[in-house]
Amino acid sequence: MPVKFQRLIFLLCLLPVFVSSPAWAKRNGHRWDKTPDAFQFTDQTDVALNTLVDANSITVSGINASISASISGGEYAVNGGSYTTGSIKVNNGDIINVRQTSSSEHSTSSSAVLDLNGVSDSFDLMTLANTTDSTPDLFSFVDRVDVELGSVNISNSIIVSGINTAAVISIVGGEYAINGGNYTAVAGEVLNGDTVTVRQTASSVYSTATHATLDIAGVSDTYSVLTLAEPLLSFQLPPQPAGNASFSSAHFSGSSNCAMCHDNLTDNQGNDVGIIKDWSATMMANSTRDPFWKAKVRTELNRNPHLADVINDKCSRCHAPMANFEAKKNNEPIEILDNGFLNANHARHDEAMNGVSCTLCHQIQDALTLGTLDGFTGKYEIGNNKEIYGPYDNLFPNPMVMNTGYTPMYSVHTKESEMCATCHNLKTPYVDENGTVLSTTPESEFPEQMPYSEWLHSDYAATNSCQSCHMVRANGVPISNRPMWLQGRDDFAVHEFVGANKFMLNVLKNNKQQLGVTATNFDDIIAATDVMLQSSANIELLSQSLNQGQLDFSLKINSQTGHKLPSAYPSRRVILHVTVLDSLNNVVFESGKVNPNGSVQGLDADFDALAYEPHYDLITTPDQVQVYEAIMGDTNDQVTYTLLRGSVYLKDNRLLPNGFNKSTAPEDIAVAGRAMNDNDFIGGSDQIAYRVSGLAAATYTVRAELVYQTIAYGFVRDLFEDNSAEVNDFKKMYNESSSKSSVLTELEFTVQ
Repeated sequence: MPVKFQRLIFLLCLLPVFVSSPAWAKRNGHRWDKTPDAFQFTDQTDVALNTLVDANSITVSGINASISASISGGEYAVNGGSYTTGSIKVNNGDIINVRQTSSSEHSTSSSAVLDLNGVSDSFDLMTLANTTDSTPDLFSFVDRVDVELGSVNISNSIIVSGINTAAVISIVGGEYAINGGNYTAVAGEVLNGDTVTVRQTASSVYSTATHATLDIAGVSDTYSVLTLAEPLLSFQLPPQPAGNASFSSAHFSGSSNCAMCHDNLTDNQGNDVGIIKDWSATMMANSTRDPFWKAKVRTELNRNPHLADVINDKCSRCHAPMANFEAKKNNEPIEILDNGFLNANHARHDEAMNGVSCTLCHQIQDALTLGTLDGFTGKYEIGNNKEIYGPYDNLFPNPMVMNTGYTPMYSVHTKESEMCATCHNLKTPYVDENGTVLSTTPESEFPEQMPYSEWLHSDYAATNSCQSCHMVRANGVPISNRPMWLQGRDDFAVHEFVGANKFMLNVLKNNKQQLGVTATNFDDIIAATDVMLQSSANIELLSQSLNQGQLDFSLKINSQTGHKLPSAYPSRRVILHVTVLDSLNNVVFESGKVNPNGSVQGLDADFDALAYEPHYDLITTPDQVQVYEAIMGDTNDQVTYTLLRGSVYLKDNRLLPNGFNKSTAPEDIAVAGRAMNDNDFIGGSDQIAYRVSGLAAATYTVRAELVYQTIAYGFVRDLFEDNSAEVNDFKKMYNESSSKSSVLTELEFTVQ
């Protein structure tokens, strides 16, 4: 390329430089404008103290060259960049944000001044005035009804809010406590954020209200307590017909037919171990007489009537198994109440009233489904050949074959837990608030009770079966009283089927005529139940101290059962009741006190249908209660007591059996809630600490006990909202029962 062209190209490249230079601009009539247009910030008043406040953004305009920006009293950012207090260059169109922290004093101004090459504005703040507000926000207490006569009742906690100074608190008709402290009736002061509970003693007269009015600086609410109505003197339903225990059907024979040969048996110690006599006073024999079961069936039907077929089938598979089985075999409709199985005119009434009877259990076949999901929830298999299975071989079958048509046969499965799993692992469908069934497979159904799976996930699965714990053993027992020459057998399973339901056994005993009960030996079964309950757990003291008015102690709760404690139906719970007494035997602290009506003072679920008590590892106030239980949740994760709404457990901190690893437990038996993260809540035990403050230097006695309840108060309260005859009759029996609670174990120690 010629040199002259190279020079021309070079000059063209330099042209933009010359054109953009100030000197060139001046020679050719162009000027730089570095004075921006005026801008303005919106000042703010009544700003909270010591708060970072943003101004409105401003846009740089009116310049055609970069200019310097600076600030005093605050910081700024350009085009969304980082905030700074230094000087930087800005250009036309840039967006600037300013912010500053308000004063920490009331009624005090502060300013942030932004300068753009001599043009500036101030962003001014004024903090709010120093006003004193001692008038709190409104608060309310949840009134209580149906409380026991003369019982002490503690309200729900309220939180003081809406004040910024101390406010006067006073009460009429009761006592109050602040932040879990001692109760008092003397006026005092509260601060914002304080928690307050009220307590009062109910009237000693039926259907009588008492009131405690709490006032905080002129804002008040009344906590009202209404005692229960006088117990009903009559039942609404007629007495339940007992049924004919000598019935025969295509597959089954009534228990009275078995009694001819299998009662009047004695062991080598001379003890009466008659099979039908023992069985007749158990929950197995009386499964359809259980008034709680009947009341619960009624409420489930009332709440989801469109699912009556599902409810009647599911609830009779294990409570009226022979009636259910025969009805299905003959394509008959399945109904429990009204004109159903419990009606004396129903064709399957006798089968239903014989409960879980001899020829039901002993005909369950050793199927591959035993101990599996396909065999749970009452899916037992019974053949058509009338084979009766038992735990002994070398049998003499002719008398049974000739007299009953059944053939006795040996099968080891009658001694195995898998047989029990057919009814003691139970899953149920669940619905949403519109009654739409959401569970789609057996796997997805709600685990209503899973004792077998709990046992299987424990150390007990290698050492004990269900039968070995719930059926005590006797030796030297002829398994039949005829022929007379039959020799005694050892390791005979006494058919007492001992469990934990002492409450219902007492209800059955005390309401025989109304419930159609024929058994006469409830005292024996109740005594055996007491023995089992009292061997189920113990309390161990780990540490204790009393320093500067603070009492600290730690307890270890040890489970001695082969499944969760409590187990089975989720109405069951175990309460840890702890009392601290001074040297004059005055109560200075109490957590978990059980009222005569079954409710527990301070336990959230007993006073609020949508609440439940969390799991604790430290308890410091009386309204904190350690209760081992399962809390059902619906599809909206709200507490529910309706079985068909139960889709998940919101809480399950039931004590675990030895060897139960909560981190590997299947979902159906998983720990739920805070207990999952409690490192001291493990297979076989739970540790919990108590801290009681404000005590004088003295000697104190601590009493701790575990209290078992078959039916938590929340369940009966929810049940009693239904006005059906079955519920009314059960309520009468419940109110009249003195066996709502049972003490499992106790511990007492002194601290000084």
